[in-house]
Amino acid sequence: MKVLVALVILCAFCQGAPSQETEPQFVIGVALTGSKPSCPVFVNFVRKNSPAAAAGIKPGDRVIAVDGNTTTDVQDAARRLTSKTARPVTVQLIRDEKPYRLTVEREDIATVLQKDGWKVLGDGTLVRSDATDGEVKQLHEIEHALEDAEDRAVAFPGHYPVNKQLYYPGFEAFIWDKGNQVTVGGTEDGPASREGVRWGDRIIAVNGVDPHGKSIVELESLLSSPIAATMRLTIERASIRKTFSFELAQAATVLRENHWQVRNGKLVPLWAPEKYLNCFE
Repeated sequence: MKVLVALVILCAFCQGAPSQETEPQFVIGVALTGSKPSCPVFVNFVRKNSPAAAAGIKPGDRVIAVDGNTTTDVQDAARRLTSKTARPVTVQLIRDEKPYRLTVEREDIATVLQKDGWKVLGDGTLVRSDATDGEVKQLHEIEHALEDAEDRAVAFPGHYPVNKQLYYPGFEAFIWDKGNQVTVGGTEDGPASREGVRWGDRIIAVNGVDPHGKSIVELESLLSSPIAATMRLTIERASIRKTFSFELAQAATVLRENHWQVRNGKLVPLWAPEKYLNCFE
């Protein structure tokens, strides 16, 4: 799915991400999406406890204008919603084909993230607010190793198994270095993340079974079940081992809870209007 997303609260993985040396940025706490010039600019995500959430903005709302200026594309809308000062912004939107207008306060990016349990590092990396220096170091090491790995493979690419009836923990997993490295990859709001499992955690054991040296098919089988089941996941984070126990969730359920649906074999936002489905292909 090729969808352009502008994180108005933070572009943590893009060039030009905010650093400690840049001027403060004040935002409303939304992410926007717009994949084609002919498609509207949609609100893709609203961060909890943000000014946008307090104002009542919801995913799927279409952004028409900002401070009276008609938005031309997702980058234009993102730029207009971001400010160097805390002054409020007036946004014109459409929901269920009905236009509405809101004046929304802006907050500093760091404040918006902190309220939601996140923090941004000087290099723009987004991490949990309680991440230690050791955890951050491990994250960077794994990130760089994955970039250089020629044999990297992914279990549940795109965060979901192909068979949405399977029960699984709610994350993809990376395997590289001839199977000697297995780590948690992209996570959804699901069983594992709710228990505290994070991106970059090294997987040591799954229900007592060592995952190292296994093929992608074997790893996906180890990390899923055709029926409801409990998983004991042992990970290593910053040289500290932790074991989490949680009930697996059906992928179809995790999909809906994270506001996704499958249309014509592709993942599209659950809120995507029928008339605009082509915008998410």
